[in-house]
Amino acid sequence: MQHSLYSHYLNSLQTHERSAQALWNGCGFLDKFQFGSCKYAVKLSKVPDDLKHVNIRQTPFSLQRKVRSYVKEQYFYTYYAVSLPLPCYTPKVIELHEFDGTFVTLLEDFEQHGFHNIAEASHGDIERTLKWLAGFHANWMRVGGGESSFGLLGYGNYWHLKTRPDEFEKMPDSPLKRAAHAINEKLDAVSFKTLIHGDAKLANFAFNDSSVMGYDFQHTGIGTGLADVMLLFTTVLNAEQLSSHAAYFLDIYFSELKELIKNQNASIDIELLESEWRESWCFIWADFHRFLAGWKPEHPKINQYMKTQTQLALSKL
Repeated sequence: MQHSLYSHYLNSLQTHERSAQALWNGCGFLDKFQFGSCKYAVKLSKVPDDLKHVNIRQTPFSLQRKVRSYVKEQYFYTYYAVSLPLPCYTPKVIELHEFDGTFVTLLEDFEQHGFHNIAEASHGDIERTLKWLAGFHANWMRVGGGESSFGLLGYGNYWHLKTRPDEFEKMPDSPLKRAAHAINEKLDAVSFKTLIHGDAKLANFAFNDSSVMGYDFQHTGIGTGLADVMLLFTTVLNAEQLSSHAAYFLDIYFSELKELIKNQNASIDIELLESEWRESWCFIWADFHRFLAGWKPEHPKINQYMKTQTQLALSKL
């Protein structure tokens, strides 16, 4: 690593004050630096052994899940990011390192190319993000396949029932808790699977005048593309907007997805895919509701739209 850009970053720490951004719950930081005419972002991640969180009872299982998320991110950047089609912009990877439980992810700083984060999304921003997700999902669409279909990435998203036993145990008895495994089985039985981003909230996308860039792939893995769409909606639409606009945005997503699949993989029955995924929509919401009910039951995302979708899912079991 002597001549790597990361070594130049370490040397710069001795002569320049830094203004690093802390990662989730003390798991490291994100910093930026310049070398020559180029700017870079470096993410240093290490899960503390005594990690504490107000809504989580830390266990060896949950700590290992967090460590694995950093392994998954570097695995995605190494083996999958290069296969994305051009409309699905991601930060350019410069170097990846891991030593003594510390993960170093060195990327090109997307701000020098005009991309920036936004606090609120316009309808145009949402549409562009949905098209990014459609491109991401279309690229790896397949029929069948279990959690080993994409190597060690396993399941996508951070709320999968298999990876959240602690939160499930915290849930009070309810129809949703009693139906949790049946809901999970419904989603696992979906025929059409792909790689999903897994944490497709607004904060994990950057925008310029015409394009969208996605990043933070710690929870990428196999799943149903609408899981990403659902999570995006929870960060850009309130309950009233969900009721009035969700169907409109879903149509935009499927229109883009079907066009891309038609051009990339003619063997996929796109009409059957859309029918199956739309049928799973209420179960996806109920599944996320299950996680929130065990993690933070007063979470504002548990709104009337989510509750309505959950009741619809329960009625279909």
